[in-house]
Amino acid sequence: MDTLDIPAALYRTDLVFSADLGLESLDLLDIFFRIECSAPVVLTVEKCGRYLQGDVPDAEFCDARGIISGRGLNRLSTVMPQLDTARWAGRLTLDRMLSELSIANLVSMVENLLAEGQAAAHA
Repeated sequence: MDTLDIPAALYRTDLVFSADLGLESLDLLDIFFRIECSAPVVLTVEKCGRYLQGDVPDAEFCDARGIISGRGLNRLSTVMPQLDTARWAGRLTLDRMLSELSIANLVSMVENLLAEGQAAAHA
């Protein structure tokens, strides 16, 4: 809310960074930094990409131009259920993927990374 100057009355977790909030890449980095300052997690674009890609191999996730494949879109729909895969088929690129995150997607990703960190600490 602070980074994007969203009034508390308008805050919803289903808001999508680009479409609903006009997020730019620097805003996303600022959000990552603020999360890192308040939680024991390190967020990078690469780490986010790995979370979103899951176990789909690079060669099957997207083509040489960075356009996400059908299999990649299927994976994304599991962690970004709001993503309209029919709309983005053959059009969603790696560099656009993060801007299609919702606040809820980011919260889930941070929770997952925190859980992984706790599991690793107890291993």
